[in-house]
Amino acid sequence: MLNYIPILGWLMDFGFKASLALPFWLTWTVFGLGKKYFYFLPEVYHEPGFWNCLGLFIAVPILYGIFIPKLVAVSQTNNNSAEKKTEDKTRKITP
Repeated sequence: MLNYIPILGWLMDFGFKASLALPFWLTWTVFGLGKKYFYFLPEVYHEPGFWNCLGLFIAVPILYGIFIPKLVAVSQTNNNSAEKKTEDKTRKITP
């Protein structure tokens, strides 16, 4: 959503994604999560650079927004609130 605001939104989005990519990169490379649990991946994916991780954090939501359509969208408007109030006053309650 921040990508829609020119320059300031892009900088805020970059900072937000960098703050998400840093802990991911640390746990994946420095703490060895990639080598220990994802040993079946090719060697190049065991220790990616920080800028590669940040690039993925930026590119994946953009590609997701382009290629994955919205499956469900719901919209509701309520325009009869004035009619409903007058109708409730005239309604008779019968036992």
